[in-house]
Amino acid sequence: MILIHLEEDMTRLEDEREHIVEVLKELGEEIRRLKAQIEEGEATSKTETGKLMSDVRYWMRASHETEAQIANVRRKQKGLAGDWALDLERARDEIGCRMARLRRCCGAGTIPE
Repeated sequence: MILIHLEEDMTRLEDEREHIVEVLKELGEEIRRLKAQIEEGEATSKTETGKLMSDVRYWMRASHETEAQIANVRRKQKGLAGDWALDLERARDEIGCRMARLRRCCGAGTIPE
């Protein structure tokens, strides 16, 4: 059996997310630089532009994957499996209310004949 410590996974994923954010900020600056060059009429290299866009696509994909992993860890921390979950606290409250209504309606506490 492999034990998974969700807090360690979460910390690792949060660190990864921070790294991705920094890389995307840098790529954004590069895109703005290329845009300024184009607006000023300067020639830009298709190779440089293609590589930059390829990098952006890669890091955006990595960002989406990391976000999905973070969401999965959070779901596991909450005890959720699949698309559905059972709110045990709410279920307990509803059962308590129903039991109280049954006691009132059926005369609970009285001695049966």
